[in-house]
Amino acid sequence: MIRLLVGRIVSLVATLVVTAVVVFVLLDLIPGDPALNMLGTEAREDTLAAARRLLGLDRPPLERLAVWLAGIPVGDFGVSFRYRVPVGELLAQGLAVTVPLGLLAVAITVAIALPLALLAVAFHRRWPDATISVVAQLGLATPNFWVALLLILVFSIGLGWFEASGFPGWGAGVLPALKSLLLPAVAMALPQAAILLRAARAALLEAARADYARTARAKGLTRGAVLVRHVLGNAMMPIATVMGLQFAVLLAGSIIIENVFVLPGLGRLVFQAIQQNDLIVVRNAVLVIAAMVLAINLAVDLCYLALNPRLRGR
Repeated sequence: MIRLLVGRIVSLVATLVVTAVVVFVLLDLIPGDPALNMLGTEAREDTLAAARRLLGLDRPPLERLAVWLAGIPVGDFGVSFRYRVPVGELLAQGLAVTVPLGLLAVAITVAIALPLALLAVAFHRRWPDATISVVAQLGLATPNFWVALLLILVFSIGLGWFEASGFPGWGAGVLPALKSLLLPAVAMALPQAAILLRAARAALLEAARADYARTARAKGLTRGAVLVRHVLGNAMMPIATVMGLQFAVLLAGSIIIENVFVLPGLGRLVFQAIQQNDLIVVRNAVLVIAAMVLAINLAVDLCYLALNPRLRGR
């Protein structure tokens, strides 16, 4: 098990290094002068020269790449050209919003999808199952930004229960901060809940047809007890896979929802950096998102080991 875990970590680090090189090369190959793209054609030559020095464009590409990679392990991501502050501070501020938002969205996704999947399997081929399947189809066909606008219209403008946009910060208290993240989390969670619902329903149905489930029913256990005690646990591996992928999608794809609700998260930071041609921020933000996705994949692998002891000996 230890060797398997070490191998996964080494693979994660190697993938992250390759990702960093690819991101650097792609941004370095952008046509034109990055300093000129940032400052515009009316910028003075001395200002452009200063920008090139700040971006490291006066040094060879391999040297710039080596300096960047060497600074990442110690948290030195450089200085933002637009904000004139360390990029690490901007990333930390964005992660303080995006990660809790993603966790809240995942919690809502699971709270909606798993009970409905269990209910659909318990009443397989009856009206509750058919109704839940229709709801799941509607969820799959509904984009999250449309859900976000609908939630703002109903709960912010109509009922006035939530603010339509903004984030008070964690310094204002945990409850006010979570309240400002609730509507965005619901908007992100509902379409993902439909995906998880369909996947969980299929996995539960397959597990419910296994011999151990029929044996448990033959011993006198009710259908609900069999689903909860035996079927759910054996169906968790494919469900955990989907959940891990969804968390990665929520973290990487939060840019739309964060802009709709004007949240100072990592997605909005990337969007603004692209608009402002702040390549240093874009480069590091993309790398951080990639690192989070790889870390989630590692966590899913660890869940496999916990759910299936037979994998620990490999």
